Amino acid sequence: MRIHRQIRPILAALRSHKTAVILLVLEIALTMAVLGNLVFIVYGTIRRSHVPTGVAESQIGLIQSIGVIGQDSRGSLAGDLAALRGTPGVATAAYGGPPLWYASTSPVFLDPDRSHAVAQAYEFEGSQGLSDTLGVRIVEGRNFTSEELPDASQWGQIKELPVLITQALASKLFPDGHALGKMLYDGTTAERVVGVIDHLRGELTGRSSDDYSVVIEYQVGPQDMGGGFMIRARDSRQLPRVLQAAAAALQKANPGHVQSKLYTMAELRENYFKSDLAAGRMLVAIMLILLVVTALGVSGLASFWVQQRRRQIGMRRALGATRGDILHYFQAENFLIVSGGVLLGMLFAYALNLFLMHRFELAHLPGHYLLIGAVALWVLGQLAVLGPALRAAAVPPVVATRSV
Repeated sequence: MRIHRQIRPILAALRSHKTAVILLVLEIALTMAVLGNLVFIVYGTIRRSHVPTGVAESQIGLIQSIGVIGQDSRGSLAGDLAALRGTPGVATAAYGGPPLWYASTSPVFLDPDRSHAVAQAYEFEGSQGLSDTLGVRIVEGRNFTSEELPDASQWGQIKELPVLITQALASKLFPDGHALGKMLYDGTTAERVVGVIDHLRGELTGRSSDDYSVVIEYQVGPQDMGGGFMIRARDSRQLPRVLQAAAAALQKANPGHVQSKLYTMAELRENYFKSDLAAGRMLVAIMLILLVVTALGVSGLASFWVQQRRRQIGMRRALGATRGDILHYFQAENFLIVSGGVLLGMLFAYALNLFLMHRFELAHLPGHYLLIGAVALWVLGQLAVLGPALRAAAVPPVVATRSV
């Protein structure tokens, strides 16, 4: 009620300082617009970097190998995998085209004519044992059997493939909940669902959080080529040592390969998001600078108005106004100014978000980010005006009514 009685005199006082009020409202509005979108971008970056992949990350090591053209080699992919699986500490291993840990996207159809794509799915292709090496969890159906896996050398002649799909993709394609045994079609091949897995992120180390994924396995034979090898260690604590031993065993079994890089899955993921997280830290610094500048603007203007109104304050004190009344007056005045900036800033924030959606494919800005930004600016405004308001409330009437 006390604030309500002060609204009219506050508005009358603000009208006499229109230019300063408008500039401060615009500053708060711009801060609101930028702050809301920056918080959304930073949170999205952090969230993407921590989305579970659905694989046994702490146990997985990766070997990138290059097949040397013209090099005489006695090795084969089957022998390479046998050497890796025979390394002490290795639970299982798999091979895939370079690079094994990045999946390609493919449209998914439910009709053989492929007239309408129902979804875009990430296809993880690798040798027999890929699903075990990844450590995916089958929640319905079964894993692959060696008898049903196609031979990689006959890839172009394969008419039907067994596949594992994620629960999210199964729900998208078959809302009735019956995915086992159903047929899917990608651009060239028919695929039969033999099992449903819990979760497998579309990009194991990348930015996508999509969970529409397909796992495809094949048999490898005497062919010899470079690519990606993946091992899964029995003990995550021993992974770096086991990975080095596995790479040495692979080199010994097949001297015709040149191993370009060794990674653990955790290292690969950390490296992938390093630049994003660095950019996130820079954006946090920008947000802090914006908040500090806005707080200084609010505090500076409030201090100026206290000096300008010393006689008015003194008269109110002489007529019986308490220190609390003076304090509440400046707090209410600040709340009205900040509220005007917040409301205008919400419009600016949505306009900026629409621009970012159009130019940089940023997601739509949820409303609760604006609410958080509004509360932050209200609190910031009250803290920024508190010092000048306390100084105004502390001025004795006899001093405040003197000529300035």
